Amino acid sequence: MKILHVMLYSIALLLLSSFAPGEACSYAGSNMNYVKARTEEALQMDDINKARFYAYKAIKVIQTSTNRFNDCGCKDAAINIEESLISLKAATKSTSLNGTRILLQEALQQIIDALDALDQHEMHDVVFPSKDIAMNVEVGMEAELIANELEKNELYEQIDNSLAKYSKSINAVVDSVNCLEARAFANTIYTRCEQQLLKPNLSEGKKYYNLRTKEITAKALLRLGDCGSKQ
Repeated sequence: MKILHVMLYSIALLLLSSFAPGEACSYAGSNMNYVKARTEEALQMDDINKARFYAYKAIKVIQTSTNRFNDCGCKDAAINIEESLISLKAATKSTSLNGTRILLQEALQQIIDALDALDQHEMHDVVFPSKDIAMNVEVGMEAELIANELEKNELYEQIDNSLAKYSKSINAVVDSVNCLEARAFANTIYTRCEQQLLKPNLSEGKKYYNLRTKEITAKALLRLGDCGSKQ
């Protein structure tokens, strides 16, 4: 069983290092979930310096994710993200733990609001160009866009096919490996995906690969639960 665990771990790391969302808002959401987790950790600290440490980590991710937030184009989320950044920065300057926590709590609520806005963004009204403008779009440009979209869809299909093996592997780990070991394994993969998605210059393929791997691994973690009843 230990050998199976090691083999699957090696296969997963190989996959994660070689390839990897379709939508800019999915990337933005992934980054903001990371910011949310660091802010929650800051709130749990009983030491002001430790609270500041996690707040700084959250701030750094927001600052390095500006392009992704802009690409998403969700104005409501952008406002909440900017407000959360202001609150986080203020939290790092507070001189009391209580004051820090109050500002962190404000930031956390703004982050949650940003995530809600990103989730709803797909349902926002889409502004279409007028008929006259649409009729003036060059046929050559249209053909190029269609070709690019087909290439992107083919890339995603190839990645999804390659991830079918990983999905089977992670499910085999869940079914046959000690729950605590399986959870540690899955957490490693999930965290690695999060870290990869924070990088600003990932190729489209690597972004999609890491996002999809993260989603598959999240389902495995849900199956494992807290392992309390499986030991």
